[in-house]
Amino acid sequence: MVLPKTICPPSPLDPLLLLPIPTTLPSSPIGDLDPLLSSLQSHLDSSSDSHIPITALTSTIRQITRKSQILLNAARAGAAQARDELDKVDEELRGVEYERARVGDEILRCSEYAPAYEEMDLPSPEDFLAQADESVLKTLPSKDSEDYEHELTIARLEQELKEIEKREVQVAQLTKDRDILIRTKKEIKLRFDAVDIHLGGFARSANAVASKLKDVAELPTSAPVIAGSPLSVSQELATSTST
Repeated sequence: MVLPKTICPPSPLDPLLLLPIPTTLPSSPIGDLDPLLSSLQSHLDSSSDSHIPITALTSTIRQITRKSQILLNAARAGAAQARDELDKVDEELRGVEYERARVGDEILRCSEYAPAYEEMDLPSPEDFLAQADESVLKTLPSKDSEDYEHELTIARLEQELKEIEKREVQVAQLTKDRDILIRTKKEIKLRFDAVDIHLGGFARSANAVASKLKDVAELPTSAPVIAGSPLSVSQELATSTST
């Protein structure tokens, strides 16, 4: 039997690669290599023409190869499982780092936040306590409590909110009254305009009548005018109009 000079990589269809992984793994074949090498070296160094036990040697080599392949397959499966677990842990770590960065940003934003009520013109705590109702004062904790300043600020803001709501009601009422006054003013103006138009028409009619009467009064009278006749009435009206 001629021993191969080169060892090619195993084929993916090699039965050794498809060996099932047993529950109990075999022992390491490293301890079996030294006796095998010693036996091969002794036969190679022997000058006699004794028969080499190829069958026994190849059987030992197959056992060592089988053990090595089973251990290799188990190592590959363990490496693949460890790689999957590492990927999961890496994904979880990335998620945690992202959440940590988000939390850090929110903490920084909160530390830089300036409350809007600090810019409001609120009454001082002393003025508020002096003017607040007894019911509001009873809801405040004791001054030794850690929540006293917080509750006092909230009470001041609630009081300011009530005042703002009152002013908004007053503004709404004033706006309503203003709209009523504007509407009334428009109605009065329309009436004045209508009366002005009516008076202008009446003045034009009166001027036309007066002009006609004046023309009638200036006509020559060749016949005596009878008292009570239409002509005498026209002359009297013309005379009174001219005077």
